[in-house]
Amino acid sequence: MNHSQPKQEVRTPRMDLFELESSYYLRLSLPGVKRENMRLFFNERGLLEVKGKVITALPKQLKHTITQEIYEGPFHRTIELPGEVNRQTVRFNYEGGVLEIFLEKQL
Repeated sequence: MNHSQPKQEVRTPRMDLFELESSYYLRLSLPGVKRENMRLFFNERGLLEVKGKVITALPKQLKHTITQEIYEGPFHRTIELPGEVNRQTVRFNYEGGVLEIFLEKQL
């Protein structure tokens, strides 16, 4: 008999990627994510990864769930940039459920 929990779906957040003269600008839609529950890093292949978890606080006195449409759980996005970037100067801003990432092109 198998008592393991079913594997939870990992969502891929929506993303916009723009090219500027000397940089790239990304924005990802991450509603409900707290800054401490996300990671931004370059993997061993040099791709940019954004991963984390959406955690919502529900009242403790809940009896049962009738409808739950708001996503709660892990997310992960791997981004292949169109060119090399300076990894030392990456800047980001997270506000209102949108993660903005600023990447200077490698000259």
